[in-house]
Amino acid sequence: MKTFTLAWGDRPIQLETDGARTFLRLGATLRVEVTDASLDQLDKLADVAADLADMRRDRDRAAEVADQVAAEDGVRSISIPAQPGRVAA
Repeated sequence: MKTFTLAWGDRPIQLETDGARTFLRLGATLRVEVTDASLDQLDKLADVAADLADMRRDRDRAAEVADQVAAEDGVRSISIPAQPGRVAA
């Protein structure tokens, strides 16, 4: 499996058409053809996007809680949220 790391900042996520083909544009660097995607595949894509948004909201909330607790204790929090991923043992 290949993993691609993308950062598109505030660049748009949108649908594009080129002739009879349809693409999902992610920023300036990635265009995924979805012309022949089934309804099930598109539903799954929507579910994955919703899950990603939920994960980001949870991570942002956790950082906000750390800031609030630190402020109540009279200290400054640098708000470095936990990053999911592999950890070397």
